[in-house]
Amino acid sequence: MEISAQETTNKTKTSIAKFEEFFGTKYKDTVFEALEKYPEERSVVVDYNELEMFDPDLADLLIEKPEEVLKAAQLAIQNIDPLRKNAELHTRFQNLRNNIPLRDLRSKYIGKFVAIDGIVRKSDEIRPRIVNATFECRSCMRLHEVNQTSNLISEPALCQECGGRSFRLLQEESEFLDTQTTKLQEPLENLSGGEQPRQIVVVLEDDLVDTITPGDIVRITGTLKTVRDEKTKRFKNYIYGNYIESKEQEFEELEISPEDEQQIIEMSKDPKIYDKIIKSTAPSIQGYRDVKEAIALQLFGGSAKDLEDKTRIRGDIHILIVGDPGIGKSQMLKYVSKLAPRGIYTSGKGTSGVGLTAAAVRDELGGWSLEAGALVLGDRGNVCVDELDKMRPEDRSAIHEALEQQTISIAKAGIMATLNSRCSVLAAANPKFGRFDRFKSVAIQINLPPTILSRFDLLFVVEDKPDMERDRKLASHILRIHQENTIPFEIEPELLRKYIAYARKEVHPKLTDEAVEVIQEFYVGMRGGSSDDEDEASPVPITARQLEALVRLSEASARIRLSPDVTAYDAKRAIKLQQDSLKQVGYDPETGKVDIDKVEGRTPQSERDKFRIVMEIIKELTDDYGGHAPNNMLIKEMEDRYNMNKEKTEEIVRVLKRQGLIFEPSTGYYKVA
Repeated sequence: MEISAQETTNKTKTSIAKFEEFFGTKYKDTVFEALEKYPEERSVVVDYNELEMFDPDLADLLIEKPEEVLKAAQLAIQNIDPLRKNAELHTRFQNLRNNIPLRDLRSKYIGKFVAIDGIVRKSDEIRPRIVNATFECRSCMRLHEVNQTSNLISEPALCQECGGRSFRLLQEESEFLDTQTTKLQEPLENLSGGEQPRQIVVVLEDDLVDTITPGDIVRITGTLKTVRDEKTKRFKNYIYGNYIESKEQEFEELEISPEDEQQIIEMSKDPKIYDKIIKSTAPSIQGYRDVKEAIALQLFGGSAKDLEDKTRIRGDIHILIVGDPGIGKSQMLKYVSKLAPRGIYTSGKGTSGVGLTAAAVRDELGGWSLEAGALVLGDRGNVCVDELDKMRPEDRSAIHEALEQQTISIAKAGIMATLNSRCSVLAAANPKFGRFDRFKSVAIQINLPPTILSRFDLLFVVEDKPDMERDRKLASHILRIHQENTIPFEIEPELLRKYIAYARKEVHPKLTDEAVEVIQEFYVGMRGGSSDDEDEASPVPITARQLEALVRLSEASARIRLSPDVTAYDAKRAIKLQQDSLKQVGYDPETGKVDIDKVEGRTPQSERDKFRIVMEIIKELTDDYGGHAPNNMLIKEMEDRYNMNKEKTEEIVRVLKRQGLIFEPSTGYYKVA
């Protein structure tokens, strides 16, 4: 044992000497600058690659015995400090080679220095931990200092002065350190269908606390340790954090080699690349080209813009598919969630509001902390929400802010926080009455409020209509898949994932003057078509929200070609797609025009005109019949003048009464409020 202890001491001295030389030659300015700012600055960040080049043995020893080596580095800094401040500066290592996937973090790595990637799932409150406790002997009042290595406080064995064994902890004289626990979840790309994502607790101390929030994508370097649970008597692993590196881009697990990059660039030059990508989107489903085209554009996305006044314009495209049962909506969503570089699938029936946004949960010590939900974990990716109409109204309202502002604000259990949810949302809903009726508003037929409908860039209605030619193709396609058990891919899914990831990371298209002119002419033309009408209260066909959607769709079209410029060709493609969407859900059969209020589930212009007419007739009848308009005369006038049947007139009267615009002073008579 004595030889072993002597060897350990010699190794420690050697390590200290090596670090003194390393800091003196490679990091002299950095260390001295940190010493000057101490105790405001408490860390020195070192690149592991430089340590490895300087002394490979010391770098290997850091991986195997991190606690000893980190202590040696701290002592080395104290030794080279010219002012002898006795500063306890932490040495933090970045770019560690020992990067272990979270699910491979087994017991053989306990005590080793590792780096892991993941999403921050939750962060607990910051709490103090005692590191140097001062005790007072109850008999002779002598003070004793004891270093603390765990949360269980160690008292002195006996008083050196009087031999007493009773002590009192002096909290004011003791030294404390900030500590915080956080939970890390493995990257979503690494999961295959049905797998439960692995999680691990990370302990952060001193200047590392309060540096990450739920939803952040990080690489954490630290020592894997284990602790015994007093209740279950079992051991559980945790990571004692040393360094946190933010990884804002998509996870680098999706590695794109130089060969892949060359293949992607070659593919982008193919004039048929657009059609190939559309055909490779949910290839197991036959038809629905316009929906697949929209999904392809959503996967590539537009460019987000941060303006000088701190406002942000989203680049992500949101799509809602409303359709009859059995047409493959869920299959499309599942495919997109697997194809997108970061994709999450959730169904409305089994999803709560906090499951989508963030939940306030109690930690082990009774405090409150935030746990990130699907829209936060899907940050910079795609979130697919099936059965959106089946969600409870209070849960559905949770996604309002996430769709437009792309943030989630939490104010619950004493926590005020704003989390990022910069994701594209692809949602599906079924008609309320089983089948879709083209001549009724979308809002009447699906259980979604206008506030949510208006936030989707594109709405598609997918109907299951009998059509001999289409049905023959569909049957042939499905039977061939069952017979051959293969799907004919234009582009292999793995290559397409890399293509999407490369385009989103490397290509940021800008609008050209030609594209601006095309979009502007379309927007002004659509708006101008309504103002030329003799009736000033004509329907509004398109608003600024649709204009921004056109820009996003045009940028996504340019990204598919890996083009830095959005051309007139891209703008025209976006306009055609949006026109198809507007005609499907916004066509008002009574006026023969597109009405944005019908698209977004509000009362269309033709209906508002009827309300206005009924109000005017009631006012006329009130003057003629001594202050009250008889019901039977109202029905007769509406039928004679406007050919409106009794049922429609009574329906409008009920709505006006409910809104408080008219009232019924006596049975069968109405008056304007």
